[in-house]
Amino acid sequence: MTEAHRAFDGYVSHPSVGEVWGRIVFVGWRLRFESETTVREILLVKLQIERDPAVPGEITFCDPEHPDWVIHTPAEDILGHEMLWQQPHTRNQIRALQSGRELKRALKITGICLGGFALAAVLVSLLLGWMVHSLVARIPVEWEQELGDKLMTELKAEEEFIEDARMQTNLLHAVVPLLRTVPTNGIGYKFYLQMNPLPNAFALPGGHVIVTTSLLELADRPEEIAGTVAHEVAHVTLKHGFRKTISSAGPYLLFRLFTRSGSGLLGVLAGGSQLMVHQSFSQEYELEADDAAWQYLVAARIDPRGLADMLRKLEAEHERRKFTVMEPQALRSHPATEKRLRRLDAKWRKLKDKSHFIAYDTHA
Repeated sequence: MTEAHRAFDGYVSHPSVGEVWGRIVFVGWRLRFESETTVREILLVKLQIERDPAVPGEITFCDPEHPDWVIHTPAEDILGHEMLWQQPHTRNQIRALQSGRELKRALKITGICLGGFALAAVLVSLLLGWMVHSLVARIPVEWEQELGDKLMTELKAEEEFIEDARMQTNLLHAVVPLLRTVPTNGIGYKFYLQMNPLPNAFALPGGHVIVTTSLLELADRPEEIAGTVAHEVAHVTLKHGFRKTISSAGPYLLFRLFTRSGSGLLGVLAGGSQLMVHQSFSQEYELEADDAAWQYLVAARIDPRGLADMLRKLEAEHERRKFTVMEPQALRSHPATEKRLRRLDAKWRKLKDKSHFIAYDTHA
């Protein structure tokens, strides 16, 4: 059978007959559908060719003057028939259909490629994150203590620390109940009072916790001090400073550190030690520290709302001062404060036991 006389399986649809299966042939300059009960012909100069959006891969033919009669075929190779390509009217329609299909195919391939790149990026990110956690787990307690002691010595040489009996008593009075639930990781906590007009607190590796005199003056109750200290200590217990320092080394050096001995890791930590003082943490780390601090406070039976209350005061103080100078990490506004407050307020609403908190001695 020649190409001109080739027949294609298909069916015609019309409200009066429903769907009737038969075959499609080309007769002269007409497309003809024929079955035992129905025959329909459409002049090629009037033929409208489309893809059926409801049935992928199906081609439809109709006469715009009789749109209710539609001829369908699943045989896409009908579009290559010579009779359709000899007629400019139908040839242009076929080219437009093929162009649109190629575009969809190209978009699909592009989407698959982009999806593959995105998946690869996620996998690489997860791998790097796992390597960072693994490297942090290798850090001996002795290294952490030695590094923290070194940073504290340098900080004492740069900043003014005081020994005020009343303030020291108020600080310890607020945090001693907290320390019963905070992980020590084999390290004891030591507290220092820094003379600073900016209210805040921050913690260094090795258990060094610095609280500014202005923060103690800003606090109205011990729970606010305990909440702030719990958050800053959580940065240390979660190894955020070490994780950020190691991550900043970059993927290549990170891989080398992971596959080599601990001497290189110690060098990276020593080289980035100042980042642990003069740095701010990402929103991810801040939220992690909030979550851990909340757990510490609840476990210690300390009203955890003190954390949010002090955070609101620190934010208001920041807005009032609008300072921009470089300060230790906690002396700058934490990112996404409103989001943090919403999460803390939500935690309070979900907390089942909102009573039985310890009662601080207000005369301490």
